[in-house]
Amino acid sequence: MRPPEPHRRDRRLRLMYALCAAAGFLVMATMAVTFVVRNADAGPWGVMRNFLRDATGNLASDFVYADLALTWAALGAFMVVEARRWRIRHVWAYIVGAPALALVVSFSVFMYVRQSRIAAARGAVPDSPVPDSPVPAPVPVPATVPASKGPQR
Repeated sequence: MRPPEPHRRDRRLRLMYALCAAAGFLVMATMAVTFVVRNADAGPWGVMRNFLRDATGNLASDFVYADLALTWAALGAFMVVEARRWRIRHVWAYIVGAPALALVVSFSVFMYVRQSRIAAARGAVPDSPVPDSPVPAPVPVPATVPASKGPQR
């Protein structure tokens, strides 16, 4: 069996990332709504206080949160590097969106956008042989201004 064409592979990856983001959003939203409904009698600040109390109530939850925070930091570094590589704007929104929405949602959306950029760089045109290399390297610009022109203002 021959490997799938680049455009088919990109489409499959984008579909997978979109499904992960949608599933993560549905699961996390359902859990958040359930928690808020069960704690609604405490008021808005009480809901937040109860959530923080429950989330850090024992060593197991502390372990999960520490692991999640370290994973968030590592993925944040990855997203910054990849955003620069593929010229993805507003990477901070994906990083800040992790605790606001859910890490699974913000990272999956970032990976969807990244795969879209990769597909665009390849041309993603069916039946055209395109290498798997990223965006071509930029052309070097001379570091000095020629002496005859002088400084530009």
